[in-house]
Amino acid sequence: MVRTARFSTEHFIDAAIALVAAGGPGAATMQAVARHVGAPTGSIYHRFESRSAIFAAAWNQSYDTLVGALAPLLLAGRPREAALALLPWASEDRDRARFLLLHEPVSLFEDAPPPEPLRQEMERLESGMDQAFRACIARTGDGAIREEDLARAKFLIFDAPIAILRPHLLAGSAFPPFVGQMIAELHAGVPIARTGRGADDTQAA
Repeated sequence: MVRTARFSTEHFIDAAIALVAAGGPGAATMQAVARHVGAPTGSIYHRFESRSAIFAAAWNQSYDTLVGALAPLLLAGRPREAALALLPWASEDRDRARFLLLHEPVSLFEDAPPPEPLRQEMERLESGMDQAFRACIARTGDGAIREEDLARAKFLIFDAPIAILRPHLLAGSAFPPFVGQMIAELHAGVPIARTGRGADDTQAA
């Protein structure tokens, strides 16, 4: 009779996310992850070759959910709604939000780089999000994709809303009602992309 494994890959990924969310990358040793799950330490090595491997798997899984929340709205040319989508996404799983939004990859992989297949998946997800931002610019502007517009879009839709959420994530407190209003106000009267000729074009003419 085939014996069913008591501990799945998901158990270990969820444990790593919870430990990093609570205590930073240093708290999520392989032994601590196994202990959090209630599994023998050796069992985690049957699924992940190293701590960087489990961090990369956790990052990819978490980032994939973020792409799933934002990319459809970006592709539809709805930047304000995409920015606001960060709030329910972060509220749904606070550990995942703290893991992804409070820790840069450089802090997760300072000991060792992620295994190549997982690194490639990280790059694929980043590329997918970048393409969604570019599509949003093309739909909301004049069709041209300028690096200035890309930087503005990423700031208004991603970086600035995360900065608004960050203090509450750090404190472990609920998001107050005004957080959504602040995110919405970022987009009040501020275009994501230029339409028509900008000041530089006028001067050049």
